[in-house]
Amino acid sequence: MRYGALAVALAGIVAVFSWPVRPFAAQAPTAARSSGSGTTRTAWGDPDLQGKWQTVETATPMERPKEFANREVLTDQEVTARVDAFMKRNQAADDADADIAFPEIKKLAPEHEKGIRGQEYNRFWVDAGPTRVRRWSRTSLVIDPPDGRLPPFTPEAIKRIEAREAVRYQRGEADSWEDRNQNERCLQTVFVRVNAVERSILQAPGYVAINVLALNTNEPVIVPLDNRTRPSAAALRWLGVSRGRWDGTTLVIETTNINGKQDGGPILPTRTPYQRFLGPGDTVRITERFKRVDAETIEYTYTVEDPKTYVRPYTVMRPLTKADDNLLMPENACHEGNYGIVGQLSAARADEAYALNASRAEQAGRQSQLQEMKRRTEEWVRAHPQQR
Repeated sequence: MRYGALAVALAGIVAVFSWPVRPFAAQAPTAARSSGSGTTRTAWGDPDLQGKWQTVETATPMERPKEFANREVLTDQEVTARVDAFMKRNQAADDADADIAFPEIKKLAPEHEKGIRGQEYNRFWVDAGPTRVRRWSRTSLVIDPPDGRLPPFTPEAIKRIEAREAVRYQRGEADSWEDRNQNERCLQTVFVRVNAVERSILQAPGYVAINVLALNTNEPVIVPLDNRTRPSAAALRWLGVSRGRWDGTTLVIETTNINGKQDGGPILPTRTPYQRFLGPGDTVRITERFKRVDAETIEYTYTVEDPKTYVRPYTVMRPLTKADDNLLMPENACHEGNYGIVGQLSAARADEAYALNASRAEQAGRQSQLQEMKRRTEEWVRAHPQQR
């Protein structure tokens, strides 16, 4: 009976995440009800988090600017100034050149790269930025440590960074297609889930399924809530293994067993922040918390424990805002994954063919000169047999 119930629950989840064209609300397996405490609950009694949710831009930096010291919140006037400044910067980037997706990167490019760097994509391919900003008074998204800043790196992490710098000192980003970084292979790390802009949450008895709209991340994470044991630490998966539980009205999801190859390899891509591709993955624990504070808002936090990279855990908070249930969440495929590496390989073969054809053409042009040289040498040899 237990396996039959599991099959029914998963069938409902899979059916929903295949995204038929009809309102999401019509797909909910059961109606929600309000408990005496004021918390909206599912028919089986769990707090109801279902629906589509967006991480609306707040213009809040990840780390607290040093000028705010120990201040956790801004005044109303400071929030207004921050939002206005953010929107002006975003508009200025749009106005700079609609055909350049990243004008700020182009400004940093060396002279020999100015015709390429920052122009790989135009605004058609890149999110042009938010059209609205939610007022939020926090000075940073990081809420722990108390100073609002990411913890220092461990000595081990510093050694990894220095090793990557040493590798790059004598070479470019790659010697061959095997060296290209995982972004170009459209392989996202598990952190894409916690930083997603849009996500859909569906609940079934004993399970929660979360689907995020993020680059090349199209499979829902189905989280069991039955306290089942985790697999062996050696059983690693690319997006890890997630287990969930309820802490009062807060959904807690812990993810471990993350594939260690997510650190991106020994070569640091050009102008890549140090915070990227650092953690080895296999020792990382990510704890997400979802608490619905009103009909339109989920208080979402995640805590990262990465003992090989940071000296202590850190926690980030982002408010999730209820989205229209008819919001489309189509497949977000990665164009580079279809053509990037293939294009590099075919371009290399084209270069080789060009060089070979040029060599053959040059050789053909030298044949008459070589024949004349041979003729003169043979005449001299015949005329001077005693000197042979």
